[in-house]
Amino acid sequence: MESKFNLNESDVDAYLVDKNKVLSSESKSTLEYTLKVMGELTHWLVKSGIGYSEFSNAIRPLFYNEAIKELEHLGQKTTDSSISLLSGLNRRDVSQIKQENGGKHTIIPLTYRNTMPISVPARVVALWVHQDLPYILPLTGNENSFEGLFKQISRDKHPRSILLELQRIGLVTEAGGKVILHQESFTPAPEAHQAKQILAENLSDHIAAGVHNLTENQNYFLEQAIFANELTEESINYLKERVVELWGKFSKSLLAEAIELCQKDEGQIDANRRFRVGIFEYDTMDINKN
Repeated sequence: MESKFNLNESDVDAYLVDKNKVLSSESKSTLEYTLKVMGELTHWLVKSGIGYSEFSNAIRPLFYNEAIKELEHLGQKTTDSSISLLSGLNRRDVSQIKQENGGKHTIIPLTYRNTMPISVPARVVALWVHQDLPYILPLTGNENSFEGLFKQISRDKHPRSILLELQRIGLVTEAGGKVILHQESFTPAPEAHQAKQILAENLSDHIAAGVHNLTENQNYFLEQAIFANELTEESINYLKERVVELWGKFSKSLLAEAIELCQKDEGQIDANRRFRVGIFEYDTMDINKN
């Protein structure tokens, strides 16, 4: 099965929000391929209970920061207008971010903080915990029920839709007319957090390498892959085994050299750089089976 997210230039035109903004052919193609990458990330976000409003608010500082970096790279002043023009943020948002940042346009640290609007499902759970209600509530009834709790938050949506969303993302379970809050969902397993962190760091560096090669017109970083199609299950299994075998030998050898160099460089004034090399394997066999 090929990627679910195949967009061409005409699709990009259709999805442009600002119809008055003219994009160059280069900009359109960049947006087209960025959307292909974002398709998989959006799949992850929705699977995790993160919607458009939460994500769009969370990435505003990213566009703000990158606009400042580009203006500084060009040797231009960082004003509300120039940042708004490059980032696409309206001037009110730019001015607000500046005021929150001490009245100056400087790079702001990116954290999961108050930029995230609280969704209705999250507010229901937060109120549940805040009011110190039992972790098992009747679905319907007075205010000490899931339905009563929900009505304190919103009357625009149906309680059932919020319940289904909370079940989907693993925060609650419905059984026998009761709604059970999963206390453990507020303290995710350390290994789950670590796996996300490793994936994010690997992907971030991989994309940084490729984007640098494209935008600076130089192949400074190694960024290559091997692709093959029209393969049988037997061939896929063979290739997977070979990849694991070869990567095991290569990574062990390179890691030994990296450790040796780290020990040699430790304490030197210019020992301030980091290095990452990785490998991944993807095939469509398992997805097709499911």
